[in-house]
Amino acid sequence: MAWSYRRQCLAALGLQVALLLLGMGGLALGGLAIDVVRHALDEAAPAPPWPLGWSPPAGASPMLLVIILGGAALLAAGMRAYFNILYAVSVNRLVQGEIVPSLRTQVFGKMQRLAFRFFDGNASGALLNRTTSDVQAVRSFVDLVLIQSLIMLMSLGLYLGYMLRHNVGLTLWCLATTPLLLITTMVFSRRVQPAYAANRAQMDDLVLRMSESIQGMAVVRGFAAEEILEADLNRRNRLVRDGQQRIFRHISLFSPAIGLLTQVNVIVLLAYGGSLVFRRALSLGDLVVFAGLLQQFSTQVTNMATVVNTLQESLIGARRVFEVLDTPVEIESPPAPRALPAADGMAGAVQFEGVTFAYGQGRRPALEAIDIDARPGSCVALLGPAGAGKSTLLGLIPRFFDPTRGIIRIDGVDLRELDLDQLRRQIGVMFQDSFLFSHTVAANIAYGWPEAPRADVERAARIAGADDFVRALAHGYDTVLGESGANLSGGQRQRLGLARAILRQPRILLMDDPTAAVDAETARDIWSALAETMHGRTTFVATHAPALLQRADVILVLEAGRIVERGTFAELSARAGGRLPALLGDGADDHHPDASSRAAQSGAIRA
Repeated sequence: MAWSYRRQCLAALGLQVALLLLGMGGLALGGLAIDVVRHALDEAAPAPPWPLGWSPPAGASPMLLVIILGGAALLAAGMRAYFNILYAVSVNRLVQGEIVPSLRTQVFGKMQRLAFRFFDGNASGALLNRTTSDVQAVRSFVDLVLIQSLIMLMSLGLYLGYMLRHNVGLTLWCLATTPLLLITTMVFSRRVQPAYAANRAQMDDLVLRMSESIQGMAVVRGFAAEEILEADLNRRNRLVRDGQQRIFRHISLFSPAIGLLTQVNVIVLLAYGGSLVFRRALSLGDLVVFAGLLQQFSTQVTNMATVVNTLQESLIGARRVFEVLDTPVEIESPPAPRALPAADGMAGAVQFEGVTFAYGQGRRPALEAIDIDARPGSCVALLGPAGAGKSTLLGLIPRFFDPTRGIIRIDGVDLRELDLDQLRRQIGVMFQDSFLFSHTVAANIAYGWPEAPRADVERAARIAGADDFVRALAHGYDTVLGESGANLSGGQRQRLGLARAILRQPRILLMDDPTAAVDAETARDIWSALAETMHGRTTFVATHAPALLQRADVILVLEAGRIVERGTFAELSARAGGRLPALLGDGADDHHPDASSRAAQSGAIRA
């Protein structure tokens, strides 16, 4: 990922090289000024080692030389400050202006293309953390680990080269603690990485529980579980805190240990370097420069504690981010997709040929040997107990999943040969509980087609039986809905979901028990809207409502993933030993449009 931003990274590193050279130059100028003053006071002292073979004009006074050297050092300090500003701006522009937004977009975009099984295996709180804090952790890797590590290596290399050039023995003595630094760093890394991983999982769990508690507040209050919930969240919060304290405990031991080892180097310098100055084997200026470089060297080594700690944290975040980015996309458009035949009066034929589907290799098939031939404009009802495979069958038509075996065709074209967007634009989907976004009513109906003309939006609402109650809202179609449409009733949400499903005039309409979550009166209103909606388009509906079953051209009875019966409502009702009566049961009469007395009784019981 960093390689894709190599130009910006190289520019940042170039600025750091300039900063390093200016810093070393300032130290060298200071040391040279000390040697000039010392030689002026004591001619027996070593002459100043002028760089690059240059020497000052004969007769130049020591005071003039000191002023010139001081001015040059001041100029170097000014340039260093300017380059520091440029470096800070360029790095922040790189990581916060480019890497973070781009990576967050990549992660979220990849999630949109992943199979549903990925979301089944990852909690929503963990996925939110991957697009927020984990992305920031990857950003930390780029600017606080990658760039800083390269800067540290360059700094150490330049400092080491300068020091070796001036005195090899002193340099080796001053760096004698380096092996201990490496051992300490390795021990710290081995201990802290598992702690970061466990703490990130604890944070995911905390975010998930908090999110669920907010979404399920009605349930929490309905069961007077506020104290239980608060105690549970406090317990999870303490787990996060304790995990962070364990990490901080490791850091609090590591950083001082690194600092202590680097200070040992200073003691060695003063002891051994001082003896060299007394023996005139090293100039006082060089000793001062050595001290400054060793201090810088120690600072860079101390920064290694921060780099290593950030590395462990960012590796955990990076692993979680790239788990998303590296997850293979199971459902994709083919390289050269075919086009669906032009929509006409015969569009919308759906064929299942020997379709078998399992949610994972080695698992029992959720559907097995399914054969369906739905004519254009027909209605196919799916009936069966929970877990029979009704929702799975519906999910195969828009390619939420691909069959393990067999072929599904729309208007004679294999689904796997179609462009996914084109396929799904020809299919309207309505779920048991239509999810609505915190946006206007019009935007919710036009979701997936934001540029839809307002006239088309209103027409879809009229067909779905939603136009009257929408116009009665405070701002009509421009009314902003609450989170998940909380300011609407269940029936109103379902009608908006139906309007959204039919806005594009799809060839095929899929409905998964659309009246399961509403009362009998609302269900009858939705059925009347469905009657017009289903006209002229192929419809698959999973339902136990007799009113919908009676309208179906064929009912498919599923059991354990297989079609065990098929026929019209009249045929299945009259069949001796058939499963229809047992699947509907007496309770199903509550949804029958003629069961007014039972609906009245139900209303009295609810009252």
